[in-house]
Amino acid sequence: MKIENVDVLDIAREFGTPVYVYSLEELRRSIAEIKQLSPVTRYAMKASSNVRILQEMLNGGIKIDAVSVFEVKRALRAGFKPEDICFTSDVFFNADDVGYCLENNIFVNCGTLGMVEEYGRGWKDLGKGSNRISIRINPGEGHGHSKKTNTGGPYSKHGIWHENLDEVKRIAGTYGLIISGVHMHIGSGGDMEHLKRITSKLVEFAKQFDDLQTINFGGGLPYQYNPDLPQEDISGYKNILAERMKLLNSHFGREIVCEIEPGRRFVAGCGYLLGEVRSLNHTFDEDRKRLDYVLTNVGFCHLIRPMAYGSYHPIWFVGDDLGPEQDVIVAGPVCESGDVLTQENEEPVARRLPMPKAGDLMVVGGAGGYGFVMSSNYNTQPLIPEVVVDGDRLILTRRRQTLDDILQEEKDVQG
Repeated sequence: MKIENVDVLDIAREFGTPVYVYSLEELRRSIAEIKQLSPVTRYAMKASSNVRILQEMLNGGIKIDAVSVFEVKRALRAGFKPEDICFTSDVFFNADDVGYCLENNIFVNCGTLGMVEEYGRGWKDLGKGSNRISIRINPGEGHGHSKKTNTGGPYSKHGIWHENLDEVKRIAGTYGLIISGVHMHIGSGGDMEHLKRITSKLVEFAKQFDDLQTINFGGGLPYQYNPDLPQEDISGYKNILAERMKLLNSHFGREIVCEIEPGRRFVAGCGYLLGEVRSLNHTFDEDRKRLDYVLTNVGFCHLIRPMAYGSYHPIWFVGDDLGPEQDVIVAGPVCESGDVLTQENEEPVARRLPMPKAGDLMVVGGAGGYGFVMSSNYNTQPLIPEVVVDGDRLILTRRRQTLDDILQEEKDVQG
C-alpha cells in the first residue's frame, strides 16, 4: 500500500508508529475542489493546524477561520496576514484577547451577546482597532453527523439566538459598533438540501443589517469516510451560493462578499494514521459466539473520533500472509474499555477485515481532520510525529514527543 509514491512500510520503518501522514497531492486536490465554490474561502484551521497544511492553504489562496487567539497567532506564524484571519468564538478565552484582536486588526466574529458587549467595551477603552464586527447567528436548527457535532438549535451553545437580533443591534449601537458581517455554522455533514434551506435562512437574517459587507455561510460540507461508497458531491453548492448572493446583492443594491469556511472536507481525506498490530485477543458473548479483537498501538489518545463520536474510519492491514477475512473488533492500548476504533453508539462493532498477526502494519484512513489536533498525553503517551508526503518525498513536520517533553512544564515541589 502506498501514499502517493511512498510505501507505507517505508514510512513506518523511518518514523516508527504510530505516525500521522498527510498526502499533499490529496490536500491540493481538495483545495482546488472547494475553492471554486465561493468567491472567498476560509479554512477552519481547528480541523488540522499542521504548519505544512496551513502553508498549502496559504499558497492556494485560502484564508483562515480561527477559534482561539492562539490559533490566530499560529496562522500569523505560518505566513498569513492579519486581514486573512477571522477569529470566531462564543467567548474571549481571556480578558486580554479583546485587546490583542483590536491591536492587531483581527476581524472578530462574535457568537454571544456577551462577547459583543465585551468587544464594545474593549474598543471604547483602548481607543484603537476596528469597530466593525461579525455576528454568528443560531438559526434555531442544526445538523451534525453526531449530536456532539451539531452546532445549531436550542441545545447548542453556539451563536446568537435568531430571536435576539434586535438585542444585538442595541448592544452594538451602545458601543458604536457596526455589524458588517453575519455568519452561521450549524454542524458538520449536512447534505445539499439541508445546506440549501439553511443558507436561505441566513440570507433573510442578513437583510436586517443595513451595514452588511460580508456573509459567511460556515462549513459543514459532507464527507464520506467509507471508501466503498461514492464520495459526497459538493459541486452543486456553488449554484446554491450564487443564488443566495444574487438575492442579497439585489436587496442591498451593492455587492456583498460571500464566504464559506470548511474544515473537515479540506483535510479529512489527505490524512492517514499508521499503527502496528501488537496482539490478538478473543472473548465469548452470552451465546458463546467468539469475538475476535485486534489490539494495536493506536488509541483514543491518538485518534479520539471513534470514541467521541462513533465515527467510521477505513482500516487496512498490511503484512505478509494476512489471514482470511473475518469479523474483528479493532482496539487500542489505552486503559479504557471505550478505546475501540471500530464502534458505533458507544459499542464495539466488528468489521470484516483480513486477520492480521502481531507486527503487521495498520493504516487508518480519513484521519486528516480532527485527528492529531485532538490527541492527548493520556496514559503518559507522547504526542506522535506528523509527516507529509509530496510525490516520493517524506517531510517530517513534527517530531515524536519524549517523556522529557511531557514533563518539562512540571515543577518538582517537595511536600
